[in-house]
Amino acid sequence: MNTQRLMALALTLCAGGAQAADSGVTLYGVVDAAVGTTRVSGPGGLKSSSAGMISSGYGDSVFGLRGSEDLGNGWSAGFMLETSFDVGTGGRSNPDALFGNSSWVGVSNPAAGELRLGRQYTVAQETAIQLELAPWKDMGMGSTFKASDSYQVPNAVSYRSPDFGGFSMAAGYSFDVAGNQISGQSAPAVSSAIRYAQGPLLLLATWDRTYLSGRDRPGPRDPQAWQLGGSYDFETVKVSAVWSRQSNGYVGLNGGDPDQLGLGLGAAEFADGGHLDAYLIGAAVPVTPSDTVLAQWSLVRPSWAWRDGRKARPGQVASVGLVHELSKRTKLYAMAGIATRYALDEQLVQGQGTTTRLMSGINHAF
Repeated sequence: MNTQRLMALALTLCAGGAQAADSGVTLYGVVDAAVGTTRVSGPGGLKSSSAGMISSGYGDSVFGLRGSEDLGNGWSAGFMLETSFDVGTGGRSNPDALFGNSSWVGVSNPAAGELRLGRQYTVAQETAIQLELAPWKDMGMGSTFKASDSYQVPNAVSYRSPDFGGFSMAAGYSFDVAGNQISGQSAPAVSSAIRYAQGPLLLLATWDRTYLSGRDRPGPRDPQAWQLGGSYDFETVKVSAVWSRQSNGYVGLNGGDPDQLGLGLGAAEFADGGHLDAYLIGAAVPVTPSDTVLAQWSLVRPSWAWRDGRKARPGQVASVGLVHELSKRTKLYAMAGIATRYALDEQLVQGQGTTTRLMSGINHAF
């Protein structure tokens, strides 16, 4: 899902480049809608199916404002205000925030890097998502690599370095991801990333940690996530491979809550000392100048046993799809995906069956 958000941002930069020297402001966005069917076999043999409209099937539907001002001597000030929305209803994805995706202001210099203050994506998510090749709703990289899912942290400060011979780094700190920045009761979070890009090769490593307080959960363990991966574009095919270890629950507090822990940490056994290894491989194969086949497979391997003593079993998410470019800004797409022993909303749940999805839609960036 995040690939299209990054593409929208790239379009913003291209569209706003001519205006930057004049302190221009650019409106940008993505509108994405699909129709599809989803069939679920849940715990205890429960079965359900649904058919209808799916918002953001290939890329997040967003709109935002971005601008910059030339301060002289290579320095510039900039800002970004962005929100995501449901195309089917027109409502905001986050009804509690006008700009739920981004609301930051910062300064930058090509030789010194960039500093941002405000609500923003973590530097780890922003970096690792560059390895995603098949960003299908609920079945992309973020479905199993939750530290790379489309989530943001409030009250944050982040820094991105210049490029040094292909190497760059970034670091971020949120004063409180769960409350009001009260000393002794806050839940701060840190995020970091190292990236190497040279021609068709991309390598990266990220680390995140969230420090929970007793206010959030009695005797909490601090969730953290490591991510290592790379991609290479052979022109005839682009491939990517990623590994992640997520410990003590989901670091972004953006997973399911099957045991009503009050946070998006995932299952209680995971949050109480378990860890989850995730593996992903993907391929993008251009078959014509305007058509690309996308294939992606991910495996999650939990370390814990459920309360009844049964060992948690691995889950899988796999997809294949076709993207047809009508223009540089408009795409048609179709996909088929399957998740086994893995729930798209609650992730790892004991006894979880299989989920299948078929959908096709249109994606337009402006």
